[in-house]
Amino acid sequence: MPTRSLRMFTATTLLAALAVVTVGAAPAQAATVTYQADLATAFANPERGYHNRYEIINDPAVNDYVNAATIPGFNPDLLDRTFARAKANGNTLVHSYVHLDKYKTQALPQALLDNLASGLAAVRTAGLKIVLRPAYTWDGYATVAEAQILAHIAQLNAVITANADVVLHLETGYLGAWGEWHTGGLTNPSSVEEAPARYRIVKKIADTTPASIPLAMRYPIYIKEMVDPTSCVVPEGCTLTQAQKDRISFHNDCFLADLNDMGTYDNPSWMGWFYIEQKKQWMYDLATSTGFNKMVGGETCGADGYNDAACVNAQTEMNKLNFTEINEDYAAVNTDKWKAANLAASGNDPAETCFTRIKRKMGYRLRLLDATFPTTVAPGGSLALTAHLNNDGWSGLIKGRTAYLVLDNGTNRYNLPLSSVDPRTWLAGASTVTGSVAVPGGAVAGNYKLALWLPDPVAGLQARPEYAIRFANTGTWDAAKGYNVLASSVTVGSCTGDCTAPSTPTGVTVSGVTNTSVSLSWTASTDNVGVTGYQVFRGSTQVGTPTGTTFTDTGRAPGQTYQYTVRAVDAAGNVSGASATVSATTTGCSGDCTAPSTPTLSSTAKTDTSVSLSWTASTDNVGVTGYEVFRGATLVGSPTGTSFTDTGLTASTAYSYTVKARDAAGNRSAAGNTVTVTTEATPQPPTGLVLDNFDGTPAYPSSSQNDLGKWTGANCFLDGGGSGAVTGGALSLRYNNCGWFGSDVGVDLSAYTYLVVRIKGAAGGEQSHFNLGLGGSTKVFGDFTLDGGAHPVITTAYQDIKIPMVANGINRNSPSQLAMGFWYGGNSTITIDHITFQ
Repeated sequence: MPTRSLRMFTATTLLAALAVVTVGAAPAQAATVTYQADLATAFANPERGYHNRYEIINDPAVNDYVNAATIPGFNPDLLDRTFARAKANGNTLVHSYVHLDKYKTQALPQALLDNLASGLAAVRTAGLKIVLRPAYTWDGYATVAEAQILAHIAQLNAVITANADVVLHLETGYLGAWGEWHTGGLTNPSSVEEAPARYRIVKKIADTTPASIPLAMRYPIYIKEMVDPTSCVVPEGCTLTQAQKDRISFHNDCFLADLNDMGTYDNPSWMGWFYIEQKKQWMYDLATSTGFNKMVGGETCGADGYNDAACVNAQTEMNKLNFTEINEDYAAVNTDKWKAANLAASGNDPAETCFTRIKRKMGYRLRLLDATFPTTVAPGGSLALTAHLNNDGWSGLIKGRTAYLVLDNGTNRYNLPLSSVDPRTWLAGASTVTGSVAVPGGAVAGNYKLALWLPDPVAGLQARPEYAIRFANTGTWDAAKGYNVLASSVTVGSCTGDCTAPSTPTGVTVSGVTNTSVSLSWTASTDNVGVTGYQVFRGSTQVGTPTGTTFTDTGRAPGQTYQYTVRAVDAAGNVSGASATVSATTTGCSGDCTAPSTPTLSSTAKTDTSVSLSWTASTDNVGVTGYEVFRGATLVGSPTGTSFTDTGLTASTAYSYTVKARDAAGNRSAAGNTVTVTTEATPQPPTGLVLDNFDGTPAYPSSSQNDLGKWTGANCFLDGGGSGAVTGGALSLRYNNCGWFGSDVGVDLSAYTYLVVRIKGAAGGEQSHFNLGLGGSTKVFGDFTLDGGAHPVITTAYQDIKIPMVANGINRNSPSQLAMGFWYGGNSTITIDHITFQ
């Protein structure tokens, strides 16, 4: 922790929220100003926070996902190049896929590259930054030749490099489903043969993009493969430079979906065996070689294995991981819980929802405690600054930028770089800033504001205040200039005339509201000469300059909440500190005020621990974005489709459900009909010789052992990093024409007659989607012959399918391995409760 340095005080220590430095006839010493904290406001800041998803490539000729209503999560709002939703949410980040499905075997057309460039230009116009992810498929298996991937990287990165000023970071993408490095070619972490190609792809991305752009990867095991492999297996050598390794960052997909973040942490590797706890610690310790934080972003999943209703895990993990950004749009099952979780005040955190706390604390949140600086400076002299600040966020700044001291009197402005200061060193917690700048010898004498300015480092964005960093203080932010005011009056040369600012306005109250206006009043300020007027701010925007102590802000939107502060001004241009902030909510409703129609609910299946539901699709004047499923009065799910399975229930227990529809404006339908379902009785435990009952002992897949103590594992499934997911004591295998499960038997089965698989399917009929092999006999599951000549038929309810081993040619003396392969063109989910021999 930095040591605080000795500070010099004037005869009177200045304790105002924003002090005015008074200059007497004698030479002034240093002044120390203490600043008022803003601990509650979730204001926007660049390069951090929630992001919203868009499709910035909006030409249907080059992007099949444009207007493709069948794509999960798609709606026309994704094509909005004004990014109105992100701006309304107070976000500074957006995310877009770069869909390459059409070009797996050919060069990218110029039309796509031009459309990407125009989309990035729109991001710049909107004052935002973007995260990009190239992908060759949405929800499916993708294999593309390495040479073609490398060629596409070169094409895309030429455009990205030309627009690097608005690219926050790249997700490495390209490989597998959604570009997430699973379910596709080159995505087997156990394959040492595939490792060199993965390395070359990341190296190509690093070589063809500027050093300012971080490269985020999903899986910790792949991050290690790039930056710290146990050995180099790349024939041409492991040539990533240290600077390039410092760019490799973490994209935590399926954040808090389950213990392993849905496969993020539990991958095997050709480099050896690493425990999940080791991989998590790698990410907790993630830092550049110079000790700065790396980019950590992500999104949640349509699952909540942690059931983090109290928002304890989200805060803990985001803090440990130094989280900077996360997807606000996916998935509602988690983000809605964050919005519903009301957190008590704790330390410097006020009482607020979990969603708001995350919005405030992701990335950096810099708060000035105090600053010491001279009250007068001479042209050509030095201006020294010592400031103490606290970073209340979970991460330091990821990208470098220059800090400036600014002297500004409205006519003359001098931007003086603090070249010895690197804001990336302001990690979470306390920091001391010490620096000195030279005042230009030709500086015009007079009274100046002194400000601390942290603009974007790119010249084209530097003058735009939305790209500058705001501190978490009251009365310091100048939204028009994009800087943080340290003092209203510091004298350059000699001060003449009125150098004293008015007192800070008090008693600011909301005197009235309508659908479109807010009226304010306050107590008059005093001044040594005379107050000439006031400045009224809505948030950080100045909206009025009345001469009296009342003001009405018109043209507001109905049903919206606004925050106001007031400052006093005198004839010399001295400005007081900002008043306390007041909030006002206009009456009425704004925008889309129509709720969706009410859905009709029914139950489709049940087990001893789960209830499956479906309902009719609702309609809406704009569009339905999702549904809310309630068990009694408790929200248990927020699916985007018209079905949901509630798990973790108690056997032989009645549960009542209702469903509401939701639109993008947050309007909810009335609750539909109530459906009451009684779960099945607890099934009897498996009998006979148990191969695996997936009860967590041993843990699947991390232990790699079944109940016989033999090896077991899987790959290419869509959950659990390819291994499938164990929930509620059963193995769920979600597949799309890809998937393999194996479990070694290795014992004599001569004493047993049947192979018994207790199984169900998500839709029923999955018996034709996979084969099963055991003891030298392999058949499509539906082709096995049962007693009496029937064949297996999988339904949506559990059943014990008993396969006679001898009749089906299974060698019981040498059964070897039970294996299942899902290569028959089907897509669904099967759930296996247990596999036994009886």
